Amino acid sequence: MIIELFVISIFIGISIGIIGSGGSILFIPALMYYNLTFQQAVAISLFLHSIPNALPGLYLYYEKGHLDLQVAAIVTAGSIIGITIGSYFVIEDYININVLYRFYTFILALTTIYMLYYYC
Repeated sequence: MIIELFVISIFIGISIGIIGSGGSILFIPALMYYNLTFQQAVAISLFLHSIPNALPGLYLYYEKGHLDLQVAAIVTAGSIIGITIGSYFVIEDYININVLYRFYTFILALTTIYMLYYYC
């Protein structure tokens, strides 16, 4: 299991470097496949978003002038507030696990439709 997760993580890391996404879209289902709970998978995804995932790719994008610090600061502030509220709701069991699965699936489907419609 450890080696499989490591190999999967490399491929997901490549995806993150290419499209800037992967934590929730790819990692959560992969972790749940290995019998982690939804909450455990989210915790690991949040951990990965802190430093291990972000800094190497961020540096390369920053070096090429693709980072708008003002927009990044605004989005970061909003995300911190939203992540805190969302995490509190899940950790305190205010949201049923089945509702979480449905919400997650809905977000993935909506994102897929948006990307297909506007970019493909």
